[in-house]
Amino acid sequence: MSAPISRRVEERAVRLDYGQFCLCGNPSPDADYMTLLEQAINGSGVAADDHGVIVISPHQNNFEMPFRLELWDDRPLDDHEDWEEVFEANLLVVDDVLRYFSPTDAVADFEVPSGRYAARISGQGFVNRGWPGSITPGDRWRVQLWPSAGDIPVRRIKEWHHPAT
Repeated sequence: MSAPISRRVEERAVRLDYGQFCLCGNPSPDADYMTLLEQAINGSGVAADDHGVIVISPHQNNFEMPFRLELWDDRPLDDHEDWEEVFEANLLVVDDVLRYFSPTDAVADFEVPSGRYAARISGQGFVNRGWPGSITPGDRWRVQLWPSAGDIPVRRIKEWHHPAT
C-alpha cells in the first residue's frame, strides 16, 4: 500500500471571531447554521450537515489566523500528537468552492473540486479559553480533505486543556 499524496496546499491568513468558524461547501438558503452552531456549542465542539461544518475554537478571536487547506488523494497519516484540537467530519463541496467564514464578515473562498470529502480539522497555539489577550494570539488551523465514499462520524478527536487547569 502506498502512502497518501498531498495534491494541493493553500495557506492564507483569515479572521476568526466569536470563537467559531464554518467551512461551507454547499451554500443554500435551506442551510441552518444556527442549529449547527448550537449543536457544536452543546456537543463536542463540532457539528456538520450537507451544507457545512462548524468548529468551536478555544480562542474568542484571531484577526490574522494562519489557515492551511490541504487536498489529499487518500486519508493522510494521523499526526494528532502535533495538534491541540482535532476534529473529523464529512464535507460536501459543490460548484468547486469551499468557503471559510466566521462572524463579522470574515470570508475566504478556496478552490476545491466538487465532491464528498472527509475532513480533519486541527488547531494549535492556544493560550486561553475565550479572550486570548490579543487580536492576534498566534493560534493556527489546518484542514485536510480527502475523497470519502462513506460517512465519517462528526467527532472531536482531541481537546486542548489550558495548562493552568
